[in-house]
Amino acid sequence: MTDFKSQQIKDVLKSLLRKKKMTYEEVAEELDCSVPTVKRILGPEELSLSRLLEFCEILDVTLSDIEVLTKSDSDKKEEFTEEQQIFLAKNKSFLSYLILLYNMTPAEIAEKYKLTQRSTDKYLIGLEKQELIRVTSKQKVKPRYKELPTLGHGVLAKAYYENFIATGAKFFTRDISDSLYSGAKDGDSTKKGFSINSVRVSRATYLAYIEERLKAQGAFLKLASYEEKSQPKESLMTGVMMDAWTLVENENKNLSLLENTFADITNL
Repeated sequence: MTDFKSQQIKDVLKSLLRKKKMTYEEVAEELDCSVPTVKRILGPEELSLSRLLEFCEILDVTLSDIEVLTKSDSDKKEEFTEEQQIFLAKNKSFLSYLILLYNMTPAEIAEKYKLTQRSTDKYLIGLEKQELIRVTSKQKVKPRYKELPTLGHGVLAKAYYENFIATGAKFFTRDISDSLYSGAKDGDSTKKGFSINSVRVSRATYLAYIEERLKAQGAFLKLASYEEKSQPKESLMTGVMMDAWTLVENENKNLSLLENTFADITNL
């Protein structure tokens, strides 16, 4: 049984236990083992067929039922639980670490970011407590979800995108502002720039503009991906684009932010 398949089955078992409102203490009594053993069975320990059959008896389901529920569960789009969202929103660096785990090992992350073993352990313990990662039978750290779940529309999404936008703005503040206010010339006026436009326009014209813009962006990103794979590394530079667009009613209160982009006009 693959690690991922095993984890899917364990997720189904946990879900069924919650529906039946069975505690780990009750499961331990049924299996004639300790609570820590139950946690290991439903956690990092390999799930044997005999154990699975015992759970089927406790939960009054068949192996066929488990197979159907596993397939149904795998077809669903994975989402962070509410508890996980709250944790990651309060501990943003843990979300960054979790994202890296999808392509890097803890050792590679530690080397890149100069993390101490103590810091690495804190990240892993914190994520494991939230069931965001798991340790395989071969002692490899794997994200709990096969793919990084969407951030949803709640507290995590708000915290992430606020920080994401602020970080992007900080980059452009540092990189572009110097050349803009110093009047520096580099021979190419299109190399750097920043603009905010607020216009009155029909919805149809706005949507047509965005559609064309997204097409152009897609073609550009496709070309960039090809060049990254085909051209010498020393011939390439890093292009950074920060895009945002919206269509709001004329009375939208946030439009007042654009009236005085340098500073608010207040009573003196």
